[in-house]
Amino acid sequence: MKFLAWLPLFLLVNFLHQPTALVGADLVQETCQKTRYPDLCVKTLKSNPRSSSADVKGLAHIMLEANLANSKVSLAKVEKLLKESGDKSLKKCLDDCAEQYDTAANEDFPTAIQSLERNDLGTAKTYASAALDAPGNCRDTFSEDPGVKTPPDLTKLNDYSEQLSVTALMMLNNLG
Repeated sequence: MKFLAWLPLFLLVNFLHQPTALVGADLVQETCQKTRYPDLCVKTLKSNPRSSSADVKGLAHIMLEANLANSKVSLAKVEKLLKESGDKSLKKCLDDCAEQYDTAANEDFPTAIQSLERNDLGTAKTYASAALDAPGNCRDTFSEDPGVKTPPDLTKLNDYSEQLSVTALMMLNNLG
């Protein structure tokens, strides 16, 4: 009979000591379902071990960091294409793309991250939105010159960057 008296306390202690990763995984799933690209969101967040213990703001921070890293990789790839190209028209388009990704990597995403850390959600959203322009503006540069084809790798890069940026912006919007 004494055992039954301790049963509620035992169950409470066991419940409180459940792994937080399950809670984190549930929060990642719940957060990502509110974005346009939930699979990309889940994959990106789960690739960072901090996501298992992060709150929603922390998940948005992780997503912004992933965007920052991606924009740096994108800039490096565009600069590599620039060095390899001998076509003047293609170089002009790639120069424009490099400028867009440079701004995203060195101004927009760092400012969005710093603003989120300061709880300045409005500024974080503004700069994340500005960074979202990079892949679209890069894509548009090529459509302005019908004689220049977008390199296939750049098309994939722009699409991925845009999806990742949209995901970050949606996560920020869901914060309030």
